[in-house]
Amino acid sequence: MRFSLKKKCPNQIEFGVIYGVIALLLLSAAWWPPILSLAPGCVFRGLTGVPCPTCGSTRSLVHLSHGDILSAFSMNPLVTLVMIAAVLYFFFSLILLAFDLPRITCILTEKEKSLARAAVVMLLLAQWAYLTIRL
Repeated sequence: MRFSLKKKCPNQIEFGVIYGVIALLLLSAAWWPPILSLAPGCVFRGLTGVPCPTCGSTRSLVHLSHGDILSAFSMNPLVTLVMIAAVLYFFFSLILLAFDLPRITCILTEKEKSLARAAVVMLLLAQWAYLTIRL
């Protein structure tokens, strides 16, 4: 793994801002009670009786939007961590964009990319195990 600093190229998309705006919109929607009546139930859990890896995401977003991080984490830890990371990355990207600072880039070898993919799969499996045991 190699880290370097790169200046933003013209026409380069600032993904941190995009992800952050999406995260903030989701949190805003979860904060507004009438929107919750539109959220569907989990089809996978309805058919199998077993929660899917994303079960509890809506409740997690609701708790997170009200500032209750511990309750959000207990509902769905992975969604909570991803949302917090997206909001932090949003503000980090805004600072970089506002002051035209160089971006930190990470260059991975093929082996490191495979390990990162395996880590994501393991996180999803651990999430699913947690939600299944928590039943």
